[in-house]
Amino acid sequence: MKDTLVGKMLKRLIHIGRYLKNGLKAKIFGVGDFGKEDLKYKRRVKETALTSTDIVAMKKEIELFVFKPKISVVMPVYNIQPKWLIKAIESVFKQVYENWELCIADDASSKPYIREVLTRYQTLDKRVKVKFLEENQGMSGASNTGLDLATGHYAAFLDHDDELSRDSLFEVVKLLNLHPEAQIIYSDEDKLTMSGQRLRPVYKPDWNPDLFLTFNYLCHLVVCTRELLLKVGGFRKGFEGCQDYDLLLRLTELTDKIFHIPKVLYHWRMIPGSAAFVVDAKSKAFGRAKRALEEALQRRDIQAEVLDGETQGTFLIQKKEL
Repeated sequence: MKDTLVGKMLKRLIHIGRYLKNGLKAKIFGVGDFGKEDLKYKRRVKETALTSTDIVAMKKEIELFVFKPKISVVMPVYNIQPKWLIKAIESVFKQVYENWELCIADDASSKPYIREVLTRYQTLDKRVKVKFLEENQGMSGASNTGLDLATGHYAAFLDHDDELSRDSLFEVVKLLNLHPEAQIIYSDEDKLTMSGQRLRPVYKPDWNPDLFLTFNYLCHLVVCTRELLLKVGGFRKGFEGCQDYDLLLRLTELTDKIFHIPKVLYHWRMIPGSAAFVVDAKSKAFGRAKRALEEALQRRDIQAEVLDGETQGTFLIQKKEL
């Protein structure tokens, strides 16, 4: 049939159909064709989705927790589309563990709807704290303002277009009840498409200080003690785009009480132009990350040169011969 005219036409139609299907996926999901691993993960997401029974069981477990600390969720905001901002805020409101506060710093957004959305949520729940900055301070300055609002023993970080899983804070506090000495906690993560599809999970290793000197694999979700954050002075200006890597490099110089939760607790939204969508979206940030790493080596009195790694955004530490 392949050699006949009908066969050739059918083959052409199948090719066109696949092309249109992939184009439709790109339009709907914000990504290209789904690979086998993406489809496999979608099935896993469906199979492991939290049920009402799971929620009830977690709430009963919370009642038995000896340690129930307040967690301050810090979220800098700047001119994000309202639908993504609302989803980010709602992901905090949906937390099974309810002893939280949401500390929002609006970085002098020019879009009027930002103030309207944030004011509405602030009025709705006293756990929501909002500071409207009069001048743009950048990601580091806005994040520090959010930290200034925080009163919890621990601080978690959430970008204004991402989402926490419903059990994020529950899993964090569950770990703290087993390991109250923990000062830094991080989890696995995945990506979230424009339509809400979850894909591309990142399953991380346990704490490895050498690996962390090659790239920021902790990324999201990260929770730290507020005491430790205050000790290092929070975020530093001039490291926008990699301010979290610079912060964590300084934090991990003061503690080795670092714990990994091997569960996907954070969903990083793939908005076109964002670092979650394409790795080179924040190319300037890679240069700043390199500088943060160079300064970290200097603080640790390590004589080495920071070279570019095999893949963009990674680094290679080459020790200097004395």
